[in-house]
Order: sequence, then structure tokens, then C-alpha cells
Amino acid sequence: MHELDRIYEAYKLKQVSRFNNVLLRKESSAEHVFSSLFLAQYFLKKVKGLSEEKVMRMILYHDLVEVYAGDKYTFDLNELEQKEIDEDNAAKKLIKTLPMPLVKDFEECWAEWREGKTMEAKFCKAIDVLDPAINELERPDEWKKYGYTEKKFRDTKEKYVNDFPELKEFMEEMIVELKKRRIIVVE
Repeated sequence: MHELDRIYEAYKLKQVSRFNNVLLRKESSAEHVFSSLFLAQYFLKKVKGLSEEKVMRMILYHDLVEVYAGDKYTFDLNELEQKEIDEDNAAKKLIKTLPMPLVKDFEECWAEWREGKTMEAKFCKAIDVLDPAINELERPDEWKKYGYTEKKFRDTKEKYVNDFPELKEFMEEMIVELKKRRIIVVE
């Protein structure tokens, strides 16, 4: 495989459609990575003690596996387990196809992301779950379509932000605003 093809392999992330929307089309995984990087940069100004470089690299690479595994949106535990298997298999394939100077970076970031034990990995996962909610801010029909109540929102997001008071406070303010805008379905 030529180096040009190895570089292009990562560009395929732009072709992966996600569950979320941008205007009248589905968001690409690459767009999600961009907005996650932006959101992380915003919160890195508030949350102290994290390695900015590590966070930015981890977010850059966190969904690269979707080039081969695709994006899966599910709350079903069996499907989530299969998603992890598919993503791990995709990571193995990526290691063989990425440009050699980036393989080590990807492997390190993927392992740290997957383990989720460092504060940087926890922070990145929090950003990863907040980003889609912000992305759908102007699409209340999507929130209603999937029955997003405050409880469902908390159940799917809160555990990720709890380690970071700044993110937790933001999420609480976000819930107030989502209710005020009548975006979250009233229980």
C-alpha cells in the first residue's frame, strides 16, 4: 500500500455517516471529531490538570475505527458489546493500514480511550457524549422522536461528566436550557 493510500485511509472517516444530523443530511464522523475537538478546547480552558496534547490526540483518533466499523447508535447492551468487538477488530485493521508514523499514536490513544481509566480518557468520553446533544440543539423533533426526557438524558450522559465539576455544571445548565426551549420531552 502506497503512503498516499495510507493517508487517504483516515480521510474515509468523512464518508462515515453518524446518527446525528447537519442541516438535511447525516453528520459525518469527521464532523463529530471536529466539533468534539472544539468542545474539548472550550472545556480545557476551564478544567485544569489535564494534558491538552493527550486530550486532543485522543479525540482526533477516538472514532477513527468507524472507517471500518461504522457508527452505531444504541442503548442495547448486546449491541454495545458487539460494537466494542467490531471496533476492536477495526482498530487491528487500522494499525495495518495507517501511515507508519501515526500507528503508535493511534495505538496509544485507542488503548487509553478503550480502558477509560485516565482523567484524559474520562474527559474525552464526557466530551464525546455531550457533543451530539449540542449538535442536535436546533432539532427538537429528533429529541422528541427518540423520547429524550431529562431522565434519559441524565441516564446516558451524567456518569461521564461526574468526574468534572465544570462539565457537570454545564450539563445541569444545559438541562435547564433544554427544558426552557421545550427540547427535552416533558415527563
